[in-house]
Amino acid sequence: MSIFDRFISRDAAEPEREPFHPIPYKKRFAELDKSGQEAMERYPEDRKTVEDFLWALKASSRERHTKSLEGELLPIKAAARFFLSRDRLLAYACLLPPENDGDGITLEEFLGDMHFEGIRYGVLQQDIPAEFARGYLHVFPVARGRPFQEGEDGSVTELFPRRRNMRLEVQNGSEVAFGQDVQLQPIRKGTVICQIHPPRPGTDGMDVTGQVLPSPRPVSAQVSQGENTALSRDGQTLVACADGILYMEDGTFSIHAQKIIDGDLDQFQGTLQISGNLYIGGNVDGGAAVEATGEIVINGRVGRARVTSSGGTIRVQQGVYGTKDQTLLTAAGQIQTPVVEMAEIDAGTSLIAETISNSSVRCGGTVYVMSGRGLITNSVIRAGDSILCQRVGNLAGGRSRFSVGYPPHILESRERIREEMAKIQPTIDMLWDTVTNLRRKSSRLSEGEKLLLAQLVEQRKLYTEKQEALTLELRALHKELEKKTKGRIRCEKVYPSLEIQIGRLKEEISLEEENCNIHCEQSIILMR
Repeated sequence: MSIFDRFISRDAAEPEREPFHPIPYKKRFAELDKSGQEAMERYPEDRKTVEDFLWALKASSRERHTKSLEGELLPIKAAARFFLSRDRLLAYACLLPPENDGDGITLEEFLGDMHFEGIRYGVLQQDIPAEFARGYLHVFPVARGRPFQEGEDGSVTELFPRRRNMRLEVQNGSEVAFGQDVQLQPIRKGTVICQIHPPRPGTDGMDVTGQVLPSPRPVSAQVSQGENTALSRDGQTLVACADGILYMEDGTFSIHAQKIIDGDLDQFQGTLQISGNLYIGGNVDGGAAVEATGEIVINGRVGRARVTSSGGTIRVQQGVYGTKDQTLLTAAGQIQTPVVEMAEIDAGTSLIAETISNSSVRCGGTVYVMSGRGLITNSVIRAGDSILCQRVGNLAGGRSRFSVGYPPHILESRERIREEMAKIQPTIDMLWDTVTNLRRKSSRLSEGEKLLLAQLVEQRKLYTEKQEALTLELRALHKELEKKTKGRIRCEKVYPSLEIQIGRLKEEISLEEENCNIHCEQSIILMR
């Protein structure tokens, strides 16, 4: 038995309604407003539907009233009016009174009208009789549909931050935040990068007319899959396919394949040679030797070891604490480390540190020691550009030597040439003496002595030619050192003693100085 049939069987014996006594036109509108307000208070979520229904009811009531005044004033039967919300999930009803002593409306007729209006689903069968009994101009709900239940779109839980760095960044400024982790993410093959949650379908709804309201189809998760990553067989994880550095590229997780050493590297037999980048999670010590063609990141310390990057940058997160003549860092690019102690540094472009002590530094560009202690003490530093620091030396004394403004190899080459010339000259002098003594014997020379004389003359010629070549090379270096340079040494405090060389000029600072801007002007070294 249908809902409509149950209503009919239950109310078939219902007595006819009492005759309706006409009320003034404006009073009808007032009653409608009152009934509508009551409905909105009872069902605040239906406010928009009730407001729209009231507008339609007033228009219909006005039309009926106008019609009742036309012609022979024929009776007009009471009528049920229905209204659907825009989403068709809600149906409201109201009984309009008869005009000119027209007939009323029974519950059976009301239900029949509702049925033929197509309102079939979600009918409020328990409430309708009581609402109907409240009479004309009463606004009330008669059916409520079932809204669809949305499912859940697929989603991705990312287990790693979205970092864009695939290589160690060269710092353009003077400071590095060594207190923070290196902004590189090493990852091992097989590591889960993302967890993928599949979509969950929703539930269809139905409006009051019985039409299905389909639930929107959920969207599958967009997986940020890039180079050297793959989906698992069940499609629920994104995993790494290679050891390397995890980074974001064009919105996808990608892996820059490279060698990764999780822990310490020490007592390594021979030299560890890597083509590409290298990430070491611990310390490098124990006489280990490391060479890589790309960037080298060491997340711990460097002790007694040799580390070389032939084509990139070196970053030592916790500092270099070396051993004399047994610790060497060489990079084609920049070197970054908070501490340089008892080590040799050869940086192709620049060095950024917080403390340099008892060390030797060659740098093609600028040496920055501006953050942290900003201290350089008991060290030899040769910078192709400038040296910038907060303090040189300390209360305990000591001696440092700085040269700036020229490629470091110029001074080193000059020292090498001078040393070679110093060794050659005694040899030439000795050859001259020997040749002179032999020639004095003239015709008394034996065949063996004649042969020896010829050999000594040839040797003297070779040594003399070498001496002349070194002299020309030395003159070229001196000419290069005489060029004007913008190299500077800037520091807030200098403790004695500090030897300064800019080109061929030298200066010794034997007293405490402050706010120094040491540079060369018109062949004079100035302190300010």
